Amino acid sequence: MYIDYPFLFIIFIIGASVGSFLNLVAYRSIHGGKIITTRSACPSCKHTLSYSDLVPIFSFLLLKGKCRYCGKPISWQYPLVEAATGLTFIVSVLTMYGTSGSLLEPSIAVLPNIWGLFFTLFVASVFIVLFVTDLKDGLIPDRIIFLSIIAAFFYKLSLVAISLFQQNPVNTFYDFGASLLLAFLFAGFFYAAIWGTSGKAMGGGDVKYAFFIGLALGWPAAVVGFFLAFLTGAGAAVMLILTGYKRFGQTVPFGPFLSIGGLISLFWGQQLFNWYVGLF
Repeated sequence: MYIDYPFLFIIFIIGASVGSFLNLVAYRSIHGGKIITTRSACPSCKHTLSYSDLVPIFSFLLLKGKCRYCGKPISWQYPLVEAATGLTFIVSVLTMYGTSGSLLEPSIAVLPNIWGLFFTLFVASVFIVLFVTDLKDGLIPDRIIFLSIIAAFFYKLSLVAISLFQQNPVNTFYDFGASLLLAFLFAGFFYAAIWGTSGKAMGGGDVKYAFFIGLALGWPAAVVGFFLAFLTGAGAAVMLILTGYKRFGQTVPFGPFLSIGGLISLFWGQQLFNWYVGLF
């Protein structure tokens, strides 16, 4: 099988560069600041970073994980998010186009899928940002989740509009309706969990995150994503209790597990669902 490695390397570099921006989004969505118009700065000394300080992954390695200006350690979060985003972009492209670099070929058959690729990359980026914010700060920022819900809604609506021009609206209408239904069902389930536990089980951000996942992934990927989130969350909670990092009754942020389940289901939700159904 032919694999276009230079093509995949370019995709990784693009993804890692986006990952650098996602680090900024995660930080400023919690701590404030303009996301687009303000230059990046060191979180410790607030010195504006030069472009040579912002090369994804390599700047961290060349600076040996320390700020050039104040010498304070730089969190490993930054290169890890950049690398994870780069790999996620590769998986996104491979899932839709294979390994040969067909994305770069001016084919009429490829063009309709580019819109879907952009949305896939957007959803994956949202998962990564919310993984970081909830893991580090225990928050799912409204400015991110509301924008994501609006984007997912209009993407699904655009698919309905496109299908009307193609005179094949049945499947997209079904997907749009199923996605909305799942969004409200999962958000309602999470809201009921908050009400039933007086807010001890999870927070309001999880309700909005559940709505986004249901809307963005649809049937059956969203169902698989939530199953994986609860499975990995329960496993992690047990491990934290057994190792003494948490005591029974203490809360564990659930957003990171929603991100993990959602990211896996974004790429392989349908396959995992078919495999599970095939067992019976």
